[in-house]
Amino acid sequence: MSKFQMTKRGKLIFDQKIGGGYFRDCYSVKGYADICIKIINPKPGLIRKIQLKYFRKKLNLEEYETYKRLPDEIKRFFNPVHEARENFVVTSMPLDYDGTPSLSLKKHDGAANEKFWKEVDFLFQFLIEHEIWFFDVFNGNNMFVLKKSKDEWVPLIIDYKQIGWKAFPFQIHLILNLQKKKKLRRQYERLVMKYKK
Repeated sequence: MSKFQMTKRGKLIFDQKIGGGYFRDCYSVKGYADICIKIINPKPGLIRKIQLKYFRKKLNLEEYETYKRLPDEIKRFFNPVHEARENFVVTSMPLDYDGTPSLSLKKHDGAANEKFWKEVDFLFQFLIEHEIWFFDVFNGNNMFVLKKSKDEWVPLIIDYKQIGWKAFPFQIHLILNLQKKKKLRRQYERLVMKYKK
């Protein structure tokens, strides 16, 4: 089993793979139910490999810095990043009020909770108004349904590394804020259409 040195908790041993994306895989941590660890996918595919080599060399550190800089008004929607190194990042494990792991919007098969969708709309409007261009926030895999009680559900973004032009370096038109706004709006509208019950 692989070990990672961490300042606050000493050595971490990652346990079972619990998720994965184009860039990274996510593992539970042996002995700690409240955190998980993400590592760079050893076989990311050609396009992602190019991005990692030329555009996203410090992907994990970038996400950590992004979390620290999030405005207070929306920070509650983003899963905390506790520590990062070039080869890994440690985040909170999303857990519902009853202690069970939270599910992605996709695995939850959508959500029929008015407060949840009001919060999603608030997040979208805030990002547009303040020109914060997260391009991996409004999708069913990265947005989780965090249940704080039986009736209180809130969106929780567990992966937010694709911000600005670096997210899609080959889409040159995204240099323009108008195009970024259009892309973000399309992503938001598709999410609502697909998952709002």
